[in-house]
Amino acid sequence: MIYADDHYYTLHDVEKQYEFFDSIEQIRECQNKRLAVCLSDMFQWITLCLYIRQKGGMVFPIHPSTPQQGALRMATDASCHFLFYQSMHSMTELSSIEWEGEGGLIQMSSGTTGTPKCIERSWSSVEEELTSYVSTLSLDRFTTSIVACPVTHSYGLISGVLSCLKRGAEPVIITKMNPSYLLKKLNEHRNHIFYAAPTLLHTLSRLMGANQRFHYVMTSGTVIPAIWLESLKSVSTKVFQQYGCSEAGCVAVHTNLQQAWEMGYPLPHLRVEAGEMDAPSEIIVHTATNSVSTKDLGYVKDGILSFLARIDDTINVAGLNVYPQEVENVLMNEPRVIEAIVFRKQNNFTGERVCAQYVSEETIEEIDLREWCSKYLAPHQIPIEFERVSSIEKLPNGKVSRKKLAETYI
Repeated sequence: MIYADDHYYTLHDVEKQYEFFDSIEQIRECQNKRLAVCLSDMFQWITLCLYIRQKGGMVFPIHPSTPQQGALRMATDASCHFLFYQSMHSMTELSSIEWEGEGGLIQMSSGTTGTPKCIERSWSSVEEELTSYVSTLSLDRFTTSIVACPVTHSYGLISGVLSCLKRGAEPVIITKMNPSYLLKKLNEHRNHIFYAAPTLLHTLSRLMGANQRFHYVMTSGTVIPAIWLESLKSVSTKVFQQYGCSEAGCVAVHTNLQQAWEMGYPLPHLRVEAGEMDAPSEIIVHTATNSVSTKDLGYVKDGILSFLARIDDTINVAGLNVYPQEVENVLMNEPRVIEAIVFRKQNNFTGERVCAQYVSEETIEEIDLREWCSKYLAPHQIPIEFERVSSIEKLPNGKVSRKKLAETYI
């Protein structure tokens, strides 16, 4: 039923876990309770999630690498009654305050542009997303979801694992991020859809042997650089991309990605508003119960939602908008540039200016980079400052915080 690294767990294993959960009062009586869970055993976490969902409780999954004090703080901030840390036998009672509400899933927003928020989604809204998502992907039960991203986050949990179970397939959950191991697992399950972050997909695509290929790959979380996408397409049957937010889950899916900025068609249970190609505006997602302001800038053309930038990341140069991803794609097409990130820096006299960090194995003269950019970009888009770094700092979720870069950049 479920693979976790090198272990295969059957329906009998799931039933044994359910019997174990029945023996723990705080789990068995989880309706009207908020449970924080930080477990390193991924099979136990998935079965616990399914159990709590069946019981109608509220669950808050915390990434297993989180230190105990950090998990306690997060669980307290989310008003949880109990925290199970690393073991179901290790429980901390946090609150005895009565809580009545519909059970569901608690997630923290990424916090790339501010303090993370606690987001609550009902199980009924998760089920609605799953039904819509599975019908949009149109994959059969013989296509294995290989999930190489955190299953404590909605991308790995809902899109990767739960959607796979819903269509009757057996998910493979990977926690060992060794590239050789991952390529071995992909080879063992040739008819697969591989869920991962762009950086990991790019790394694996460069390490593949002559006879190795991805079947389907799914990218999400941050827009994949255009040059990485072309490389990925050359070793994949199809490249998928999905776009979402913590409040609504998956919002749009592209099942045959050609341009990196195209997020795809909105899922049928949602209504999405955005601007037009010549006049982009904030992407607003309308669910059955509320409207979500994403703080993302985009547009819809021919039914396809495209993403340009986070509104907070857009750089205003003398009244003209610069979208970091567009400049990054140009920089990364320079043969010597391996990776690049573009962000804004505030200047008290000249206003906002475009700055860039890049990774390269050799020193590149700044004048060479300017000349390269001038072939493809307008003058206001060309970075004022370039900095060569050994690596580009990323958050634990694999994203880059341009806001944090701007604050620390000297």
